[in-house]
Amino acid sequence: MRDLETVRTAITASQTGHLVLSTLHTIDVSETINRIIDFFPLHQQKQVRILLAGSLRGVISQRLLPRADGKGRVPAIELMVMTKRIRDLILDEKQTHKIEEAIKEGDYYGMQTFDQALLTLYRDGLVTLQDAAAVASSPHDFKLMAQQEGYDVSLISGIA
Repeated sequence: MRDLETVRTAITASQTGHLVLSTLHTIDVSETINRIIDFFPLHQQKQVRILLAGSLRGVISQRLLPRADGKGRVPAIELMVMTKRIRDLILDEKQTHKIEEAIKEGDYYGMQTFDQALLTLYRDGLVTLQDAAAVASSPHDFKLMAQQEGYDVSLISGIA
């Protein structure tokens, strides 16, 4: 979705019971939600938040990383599922910044942040720790998560 008319059409279609699948060039779930809202003029954004909170079912974001074995790429997936908490965070513009925190704590619903996905990919031997840290949403927090799991974070260069 690259323009207001396309976004408006997608939201209208979802409101009338149609399944809408779309792509948006953003770096993560929070930016996706904010970008959709920001397509609209300020005086319409509250209404768009209501429509989005009522019709959105989930957001999947991905980043491709080189495989540790050098044979292609592997996706790191950030996944948000609409829950009451996420809905409330979308509705309240002062709380939308807490969506990442809700995703991090939403593993019961199948949610995961990029950094959680990256750590799992490293744990499974699919990516190197250095490559995972290089694309982490928060490299410092990723390094702390890896350290908590007992990994040798000295392998990660350039992150304090």
